[in-house]
Amino acid sequence: MERKTPVIGFAGFSDSGKTTLAVQVVGILRREGYRVAVIKHDAHGHYREVPGTDSSRYAEAGADAVVVVSQGRTIKYENLEGAGLDDAIAGLTGYDLIIAEGFKSESHPKIVVFRNAEQAEAIQMIRPDIVAFAVKRNAETSAIAMNPASPVPVLDIDDPEAVAAFVLRHFSYIP
Repeated sequence: MERKTPVIGFAGFSDSGKTTLAVQVVGILRREGYRVAVIKHDAHGHYREVPGTDSSRYAEAGADAVVVVSQGRTIKYENLEGAGLDDAIAGLTGYDLIIAEGFKSESHPKIVVFRNAEQAEAIQMIRPDIVAFAVKRNAETSAIAMNPASPVPVLDIDDPEAVAAFVLRHFSYIP
């Protein structure tokens, strides 16, 4: 039986630093020898294949899927109405970890990323899957994240090494 690949999410509002932090964590985990896949949620539909490329022409023609294979890289574009995180995960095998960016309402462990009180409002949208907060250490965010009634660990957004170590410990990859 194949082991289910663990998923950790980085969730928060736009400009919270979740992409920057997740990219740094991916780099650290790769340097340590882990195979990492990333699934990015495009909630606003901004991403588009580059206009005029062969792959975009196939997509515009109505292809249900376009797979581009080049030296050292394969990219797959698929039209799946209503697809969610589970659909994206289903096509990924052979990885030690999947990092999901965004997907606030999907059910998987999440690190909530925020730099200020306004962005901390994401906490209310994400519960109960929060496993940690990654915050910009300042008086404003510390007062929110360091709630003594909360068992959720608080990580420093500016210490990606510690965040990567937390992720590995969370999934028992290291003691």
